[in-house]
Amino acid sequence: MTDRESFGPVAAHYDVLMSHVPYDMWVSYYQLLLAHVGSKPKRLLDVCCGTGVIAELLAEQGYEVVGFDISPEMISQAKKKALEKGLALSYHVADAAHFELGETFDGAFSFFDSLNYIIEPDDLASAIERVARHLTPGSTFVFDVNTAYAFEQQMFDQAETSRKAPIRYDWVGNYDPKSRIIRVSMSFERDGVEFHELHVQRAYTVDELLEYLDQAGFGEVTVFDSYTLQPPRKRSDRLHFVAVLD
Repeated sequence: MTDRESFGPVAAHYDVLMSHVPYDMWVSYYQLLLAHVGSKPKRLLDVCCGTGVIAELLAEQGYEVVGFDISPEMISQAKKKALEKGLALSYHVADAAHFELGETFDGAFSFFDSLNYIIEPDDLASAIERVARHLTPGSTFVFDVNTAYAFEQQMFDQAETSRKAPIRYDWVGNYDPKSRIIRVSMSFERDGVEFHELHVQRAYTVDELLEYLDQAGFGEVTVFDSYTLQPPRKRSDRLHFVAVLD
């Protein structure tokens, strides 16, 4: 599903790397989207949960959260933090296209363009169907994706070279508009130690995603220009989908 050069060495440094991300805002926006469709879940599935930062914030607000990710290294970090913070979070190593947890939820979410890492269309369709299997009727699946416009604008070409930075990095993306796949070579340096990863994402069209959601049994689907309640724009670099299972 994902390139196994992704989220390996960086896992131990991921939370430092992402320390600038307004996680509280993401949680608030998620809750706004839930309210927009009248959904009040209590038990949530975090699809491709990474190191579990969003799961932690939601657990602290009283939600029951179970998360999974394909990266053993990321799940190791998530479990370690949950134990240190005394949070009753359950995490699993699993591939989104094939996972089976043997339990159901009344809400699911997948954030930070995680689904873009599923570069085979059949695998993404399978992942969405698997999410549906783990939801009760009327439940919501909320997720975001990077758009082709984001890749065209070279959003992954980033660098932090300041000696004062806790972790330095240099990212260079190579985008193929025909396949809509971007390969991003990432170099990192922290405390004198260098490491590298290759991250691969695919941009999916709204119509493709709507088709996969329909096939999985999601009826009502709304698409937003991310962080707003407005419809997508030509220059939207990220979209949020809110899908309600029939």
